[in-house]
Amino acid sequence: MRPPIADQSVIMVTSASRTLRLRITLADHFIARLVGLLNQTTPPPPDTGLLLISRRGVHTIGMRFPIDILALDPSLTILRVHPAVEPGRLVPAPRGTAATLELAAGTVPHGLIGRRFQSEEVDTCTCHERRLSR
Repeated sequence: MRPPIADQSVIMVTSASRTLRLRITLADHFIARLVGLLNQTTPPPPDTGLLLISRRGVHTIGMRFPIDILALDPSLTILRVHPAVEPGRLVPAPRGTAATLELAAGTVPHGLIGRRFQSEEVDTCTCHERRLSR
């Protein structure tokens, strides 16, 4: 099942220490997933991420910098965190993965496994629909 998220959405998750808020670029087609962050010469800004819609693992072969990698289930719950993955590595996806989020190394706070990203656009729509049904 595909996560309910659109390109350039803002997603956020809160850990015990801070809130991580990101504007994501969606990579939901073969070429976009294949290229990923490979065409970048510098890490992405710390408030952005690349969301790859795929149940498979990812690689950092050919990258020029380390990245943080998060495996997410269809509801955007964090299944696994791989901090500061160096170039030239293969990162398998755990069972239940629907998407992988790639971020600049050092972006992810501790204690996120089991936490769920919230989409500002999706949540706003849901809240509006709840108000109309009352």
